[in-house]
Amino acid sequence: MCGVGWLEWWAKGRRDDKFGEGKHFRELERNVLMNWRKMVNETADEYCERHGLKRPNRLTGMQPSGTKALLTGASPGWHPPKAQRYIRRITFAKNDPVALACIDYGYSVIPGQSDKDENGNLLNDPFDPNCTEWLVEIPVQVSWVNLPGADEIDISKFSALAQLDFFNQVQNYWTDCNTSSTIELEENEIDAVAEWIHSNIKNRNGYISAALQRRFKPDKQIFPRLPFEPISKEEYELLNSQVLARRQADDFYYLLSKYDTGWRVGEGKTGGCDGLACETSL
Repeated sequence: MCGVGWLEWWAKGRRDDKFGEGKHFRELERNVLMNWRKMVNETADEYCERHGLKRPNRLTGMQPSGTKALLTGASPGWHPPKAQRYIRRITFAKNDPVALACIDYGYSVIPGQSDKDENGNLLNDPFDPNCTEWLVEIPVQVSWVNLPGADEIDISKFSALAQLDFFNQVQNYWTDCNTSSTIELEENEIDAVAEWIHSNIKNRNGYISAALQRRFKPDKQIFPRLPFEPISKEEYELLNSQVLARRQADDFYYLLSKYDTGWRVGEGKTGGCDGLACETSL
C-alpha cells in the first residue's frame, strides 16, 4: 500500500500517533478500503438494475483464502504473509493427478500429518503403502521481497494487537458481514488481546469474531509439517534451484494432462486437511 514505510509502521505496532505516520497510514487505509467498497457497490447496483435482479444486501466480505493467494505471492485475505519466504504445504490424496503433476513440475512430496507407522511416528516415504495423503511442498517468495529495506523487517513478528487493529480497519471500512481472521499470538499477549476484544465488543467498534492461533516458532514448534514454514533467503534459493533441476516441463497443464483424464476416485483419503485446509491450522 505504501511500500516499506507501511511495513515499518506495522513493525512498530501500528501506533496511532495523532499527527505522525500513524494518522497518515490509517487514513490512507480507510480511503483505499472505502473506495474499493464504493466501486463494488456501484458496479453491483448497475449490474442488478441492468439485468432486473434483486440487489444483495451484503456485497463485500473477506473469505479465509489461502492456497491460490499464497501461490501467487499475495497474502491470504487481509492477513500479512507469514514471512518474506516460506514453504507452502498443500494437502492432496495420495496419487492425486494434481499432486503427480506437481512432482513432475519439480516440487517435493511428503506424507501427510495423519500418516504414521505402528509406533505413532510420522512416515517419511510418500510411496509407503501405509501412506494415504500427500503434502506438496512449494517454496514461495513474496513479490515485493526485493524492495529496498523489505528484507530487514520480520513480518512474522507483527504483534497480535497490530493484526487486530488492521482487521478492524478491514471490518469497518470494507466488509459488509464478518471478516475472516486468524490472529497469531504468543502467551504473553493473551491478556492484551482479551482486553482489546472486550473493549471492542463493549464499545461496538466493529469486532465480531476472530480465530486465535499460536505463533510459529521454529525452535519450539509443536506440530510438524504445518502449511507454512518460514525459511531464509539461502534456504529458499536452494529449494528453488532443486525444484528447477527436477522440473520435467515448464507447461504445468501438459504435465497435469498426463494424469488427469476426467473424473476419478483417488486411491487415498483426505483427512483433517480435506479441501486444502490443514487440521492444525486456521
